[in-house]
Amino acid sequence: MLSRDAEHLYWLARYIERAENTGRLINVNVEMMLDFPTDKSLGWEPILEAMNSKDAYLLDHKNFNESDVIHYLSREKNNPNSIASCLSFASYNSEFIKDDLPRSAVEELNNNEMNFLKEMTTSVSKRKRAKNIYEVISSSQRFFGIISDNFSRGYAFEFLRLGRFIERADMITRIIDSICTSDEKEGTIDLSTLEWVNLLKTLSAHQAFRKVSRGEIIKDNVIGFLFKDDSFPRSIFRCLTIIKKSFQNLPKNDDTLSFIEKFLENLRSARVERYDNKRIHVFIDSTQKKISTIDHLIQKSYFNN
Repeated sequence: MLSRDAEHLYWLARYIERAENTGRLINVNVEMMLDFPTDKSLGWEPILEAMNSKDAYLLDHKNFNESDVIHYLSREKNNPNSIASCLSFASYNSEFIKDDLPRSAVEELNNNEMNFLKEMTTSVSKRKRAKNIYEVISSSQRFFGIISDNFSRGYAFEFLRLGRFIERADMITRIIDSICTSDEKEGTIDLSTLEWVNLLKTLSAHQAFRKVSRGEIIKDNVIGFLFKDDSFPRSIFRCLTIIKKSFQNLPKNDDTLSFIEKFLENLRSARVERYDNKRIHVFIDSTQKKISTIDHLIQKSYFNN
């Protein structure tokens, strides 16, 4: 297949997955902020930090109040990681390859973007806003469901799968880091159990976690599950396993497969569930750099840039 088509497929999947996970992060954080008896801005600053958006946000804002942060993460056109921007970038990439995609998948993507921009106005109520963001999440899942059930397996499918799970692995690390970072902020309160419950809800992992761990929902168990579980599709280990399977079906894969094997072994042997928050942050930083290295290897091996 053409290199440029592979690149469009890869980034199409990344942007749709990013829109979905940003929506998850917003809605669950709104719920958690209801239990913050202190300054609620303390709960939104780590979200922006995790998305690498804090500095850009502060260019036009002086504080981290909920409405401003949610607007920035959902509708702000100047934020390349907002839901609106991600859906726009996904639509842009789909234009070049729409004849190769199932028609219903393209329609789902177009409807997702159109409905979100139409309904997500600045005057919308909190309940309506949450519903609109939830619809982005549902629509994104429908898009990938259509791809799974109606798209022939081959190189095109593998680049879609690579984009989706590399983005997912990266976002999972950012979501975990946002909680560990918030715990270190001066002035925050101890909501440890609530935070980890909400983390599981963000990743639709609550039920799966309960089946694996019969004990309390505590930091050690949740961190171990999200980093190292080999059966849950939103654990980092499982994402990397799926990425590895995609590379096994692509040419020019020797260097990348070797790198991923070492990456997986590092996750297996790490005692990350026993780390304190500062050490988790360092481990997450290292993990994100390795995910970025996989992205670089994809660009180098398959794309023209």
